[in-house]
Amino acid sequence: MNNFYPGEIFITDDNFAEHIDTVIDGELKSKGCKPRDFSTHPVGYSSSMKALPELKLIPRSEWKDRIRAMEANRSRLSDIRMCGNNGQIIPSLDQNGKGYCWAHSSTAAVMMVRAVNGEPYVPLSAYAVACMEKNFRDEGGWGAESLEFISTRGVPSSQFWPMQSMNRANDNPLTWENAAKHKTTFGWWDLDIPQYKQKLTFDQVMTLLFCRIPVVADLSWWGHSVLFLDPVEKDGQWGVRFLNSWGDDYGYKGMSILLGSRAIPDSAVAPGVVVPSLV
Repeated sequence: MNNFYPGEIFITDDNFAEHIDTVIDGELKSKGCKPRDFSTHPVGYSSSMKALPELKLIPRSEWKDRIRAMEANRSRLSDIRMCGNNGQIIPSLDQNGKGYCWAHSSTAAVMMVRAVNGEPYVPLSAYAVACMEKNFRDEGGWGAESLEFISTRGVPSSQFWPMQSMNRANDNPLTWENAAKHKTTFGWWDLDIPQYKQKLTFDQVMTLLFCRIPVVADLSWWGHSVLFLDPVEKDGQWGVRFLNSWGDDYGYKGMSILLGSRAIPDSAVAPGVVVPSLV
């Protein structure tokens, strides 16, 4: 149990304030995730995102044993990431100080789904999604917003839209021909966060992660959007391992831990590839 990677940061209800508005190399990193207005963008507002069907939740009494088994079998999403690049780790994305975390979390989700499905690693460019959605402005958004775009137009590889590039010349027919190869044709489940009590919301998230389904999570307390990978437990607290968009120097290869209420998102979407145990 407690099989953590070296260097991971543990963000809890006690220390979370230390992680807000983190400045790294002179860049303000925790900006960019705008609160989603559910009155104008309700659950299932996009044809590519359906409301999450009622889940048969995995009981909390089973969580410890399931976490232990996933760690022992190396079947966590983080384990898949560690070898998803032709036996090597899939590198972290890096928003490079721009307010584009919301596009990076969803782009990373597409890359993780490809890895889970055994598809070859392709470095996808989140800047393409953010630049097109915001007309090349440095503006915030939310995870579902970027996934709506990806479901419609796809996301190109860095060969066609270089990482961190805001060059308008990248917007050309060849780029979007390539992007179409990486559309999220499987659709997405939109978690109905506002209508659930916190306990049920978190149980939804954990159930999806136990099923190796990554969750794009928007965190209002942080002003940040990240990708949830693994269910975890530490010192009697449940939490999640997340993949950030600040490069591999953050935590361990871009990954760290949220515990307690810090792991409860304000808006969340998950790929609708296979959602088992639906009732």
